[in-house]
Amino acid sequence: MGFSETLKSKVRKKSHLSCCLCKAMGVEVHHIIPQEEGGSDKEENAAPLCPSCHETYGANPQKRKFIREARDLWYEICANRYASDPDRLDEIKRLLRNTVSYDDFNSFKKELLSHIHQDLEVPREQTEILAALDELFDKVWYNRHQVLRQKVKSGEINLDPDIWKGALRAAKKVERRYRSGDLGPWDDFEWGMINGKLSALRWVLGDDWDMLDT
Repeated sequence: MGFSETLKSKVRKKSHLSCCLCKAMGVEVHHIIPQEEGGSDKEENAAPLCPSCHETYGANPQKRKFIREARDLWYEICANRYASDPDRLDEIKRLLRNTVSYDDFNSFKKELLSHIHQDLEVPREQTEILAALDELFDKVWYNRHQVLRQKVKSGEINLDPDIWKGALRAAKKVERRYRSGDLGPWDDFEWGMINGKLSALRWVLGDDWDMLDT
């Protein structure tokens, strides 16, 4: 059936017409879990995404948790953005109700972006945070893979050959992705910094401190 028009309008308003990942204006409401996989048409399964972010992240099952966390964080930012300025919020509601032409939309877009740039300090875009998180995950995984490789080589651990071949292929992909030297080896201080950064970014995206098992 798809999302109802009422629900899609609600999601767009909660997100201030902006993508919950890259913050670009102009969004569609997409299923986090696709309908063909049993995803519901309820609000908890809806995310405001621009076409680019939907194409980049929407089809990746491993990104669904990130999309949901990014959506909830963006909703919170939008809800608090004008909490101290009720007149401004009323003006946004009026514009949303009366946006009927392309010129009206562009006028509102320019005004809203100007206000955001003046009053909201966001040092990093959501896409930057996710990219940094992916890189740190790669580095942590690769370091652990190198430890496992030594244990396999010494005979301390025996793995299923097919599983091990898959792990080696994954390691090759990581090696091609980064420059020589960007994957270690690191001393204890550098290793602690990497894990600390990873924990901090996961906390920013909504994980609890006690669950940051990097």
